[in-house]
Amino acid sequence: MHPGMGVSAGDRRYGENTVMQSRNGVCDKIENYISDLGQWSVWRAIILGQFLSLVLCFMTLANHHINTAYQLALPSGQNLPHYVMMCLVYTTWMSCRGVGNGLISVIRARGWRYLLLALIDVEACTLVTFSHQFTSLAGIQLLDCVAIPVALALSCLVLGVRYRMVHIVGVSVSLMGVGCLVWAGIDDNRDPATTGKNHLVGDMLCLGGAVFFSITTVLQELTVKTVDIIEYLGMIGFFGTILCGMQTATLESLKLESFQWNNVPVITFLIVYCITQFVFFSLVPVILFESGATALQLALLTADSFNVLSGMLVHQYKFHALYFVSYTLTMTGIYIYAIKRTPMSSNSRRQHTEPTAPDYRDVILRHMSHPDVGEVEMATSSGMSGVSGTLDVRTSTLGSEKETMDATSIPPSVSSDTAFTSFYGSYYD
Repeated sequence: MHPGMGVSAGDRRYGENTVMQSRNGVCDKIENYISDLGQWSVWRAIILGQFLSLVLCFMTLANHHINTAYQLALPSGQNLPHYVMMCLVYTTWMSCRGVGNGLISVIRARGWRYLLLALIDVEACTLVTFSHQFTSLAGIQLLDCVAIPVALALSCLVLGVRYRMVHIVGVSVSLMGVGCLVWAGIDDNRDPATTGKNHLVGDMLCLGGAVFFSITTVLQELTVKTVDIIEYLGMIGFFGTILCGMQTATLESLKLESFQWNNVPVITFLIVYCITQFVFFSLVPVILFESGATALQLALLTADSFNVLSGMLVHQYKFHALYFVSYTLTMTGIYIYAIKRTPMSSNSRRQHTEPTAPDYRDVILRHMSHPDVGEVEMATSSGMSGVSGTLDVRTSTLGSEKETMDATSIPPSVSSDTAFTSFYGSYYD
């Protein structure tokens, strides 16, 4: 036997083991990614996102018909009923709450923050509504894609989100789907109602509205994961009604006086628009709490395909096979993005970590060694709610009062990670 044969065989076995371990490592990662798609929370967010996309499609169609087919130019007054409905439902809900979570307490604590956010929200809706008078429906849907990079940048800045490669791949695949719509010439399928108008003005209005909408979604995600969904909707409904009402009275009072209220088709489209807008903005905080602002923007991309389908039925758009490719790529990107949750920075307000059970062994040993002293403080964190807190458990053998505070009712800690994470302040400031 050659003296080097044993060593060579060992090296071969070592090399084979290394290759097997590397293959197992890659397979484990892929299996770990795919296994998350089996969770109901992931599919719930995807299904809710597609429902919102369908609602957005109906809302956009109604908005476009109001501004083009019936020439009703009320960009502010058209959105006023939506804020009034939110005020009647959610602000009234807030008013019925107890001390500390009621309307007056929230206004005193952080009312100016909601006033600023409501102003951005009102102007976003106004700009997008106004843009329908100048540009095509397809152009508006394509220009709304600018909200995705804005949401990515603001999520990193405001929320401290750290995107993984799988999230970048998901966003890229979804945008490839939008690119297929452009390649198919969707923007050439302009409906006759917008022919000859200044499309540049409409494009600029749509871009401004998309940026404002992206800002509101990121700040809205910060709100719903810091305080409360009902609080956000109630305060936006309250301040939005005031701001939108003032803007309507100032700019559109003459148009409202000359409007023919017996026009049944226009009233029907206005009712459809108001109902779909109320449903849309009521469900947006839910998907923001579940997934985030970027996931919401990706989910709404499929509204482009729904609008193309409606355009073929209503405006005689030319059919193209790339429409199906576009929808498939967009949905594939949404699935890829939903595989893994977006990790947060270590100092972020919201942490995607499962709650760990407190270790009582040190408590028992300390109590056994010092039976007369028994004050213990333990800190836990809640994972699904995204709100961290402190659970104080004080025990005493002398018969003192026991105080137990629920972790979900404790004010979240103020993060110093970014310049904007303290926008809403602490829970009681």
